[in-house]
Amino acid sequence: MSRLLTENTSDEVKMMKKGYRLLGEFIRQVDVRNTEGKEENLLGVSVQKQFIPSIANTVGTDFTKYKVVRKGQFTYIPDTSRRGDKIGIALLEDYDEGLVSNVYTVFEVIDENQLMPEYLMLWFSRPEFDRYARFKSHGSVREVMDWDEMCKVELPVPSIEKQRSIVKSYKAITDRIALKKRINDNLAEYLNCIFIELAKSIQETTSLSAICGYVTDKLAFSDIETAVYISTENILPDKQGVSSFGSTSASERVVHFREEDVLVSNIRPYFKKMWFATTEGGCNADVLCFRASDKKYSYLLKSILFQDGFFDYVMSGAKGTKMPRGDKNHIMQYQIPCFSDQQLQKFNALASSVEQNQALNRQEMASLETAKHMLLTILSR
Repeated sequence: MSRLLTENTSDEVKMMKKGYRLLGEFIRQVDVRNTEGKEENLLGVSVQKQFIPSIANTVGTDFTKYKVVRKGQFTYIPDTSRRGDKIGIALLEDYDEGLVSNVYTVFEVIDENQLMPEYLMLWFSRPEFDRYARFKSHGSVREVMDWDEMCKVELPVPSIEKQRSIVKSYKAITDRIALKKRINDNLAEYLNCIFIELAKSIQETTSLSAICGYVTDKLAFSDIETAVYISTENILPDKQGVSSFGSTSASERVVHFREEDVLVSNIRPYFKKMWFATTEGGCNADVLCFRASDKKYSYLLKSILFQDGFFDYVMSGAKGTKMPRGDKNHIMQYQIPCFSDQQLQKFNALASSVEQNQALNRQEMASLETAKHMLLTILSR
């Protein structure tokens, strides 16, 4: 048996590309349990390769069974069958330590002078790795990429100096993207403050239906020039826009949205998922598409639907308990301030300036995303 394993390992090494190594040479599992019963920093792992605050119901949970993950260590979810052909894996960088489910696998780099954790995370971030992980997942009820398969991952391991250079270049790009995103977030908050102050000075109100309606027109997805598809999964919580554009639709016919329409996820409205469309595309029936009845109301509509009060109102009339959905008729009765023509003109001038600056930042971020993707691509060359 030992001889057979040795022969198999030897064959794998021979088949590897020049300069590639088996990941198992550099990593080891870590299984430290939360024996103290701490309840802080309970984390999940997303397919965007990030740690996220866990939304699991922890009532009556025995926290001592959770695993501890420390800064510089990795966590991955072996089950890849229900994550859109992606694997959930992340490197902990923002906390000194956190807690993860005991079904997750925690591991670390044995010697950081041979392999940088940050460099390894870049390798995991490649789309090719997602495809590889799915291909190497096995099982009948659920497909998993187990620890043995993780150790068989092949990757190029250049000198530590080269690794540092690659990581530094990647970080420069991601830092610039983060800066531009913060600027756009600040611009959005600035405009929101202006809207709130203006709204406070207006006594008269009317229904939301006075300035917009739902888009219900459907087209074959193949007829939409941009081939941009938006579902509830694409829209980020807390009004953070979209994570990415889908390029395929599960349905042949989709709701056709246009630039400056406002898209709101109607499933679990408390997640506050909305996006002010910057292009045309198609969306599914679980996404409400609002269109201003007159173009002069577009920016006003965006600011109205951006308010937490709007989502609270939607939830107040939502139907269903496990997966609540907003009631469309109820939503259109939402009371909004009646802006005078002069007030609307003043607000639109400011909103237009903010949007133009945000658009320039989005263009730069798109270029930086392309550069980031190119850097990840050259890792495997």
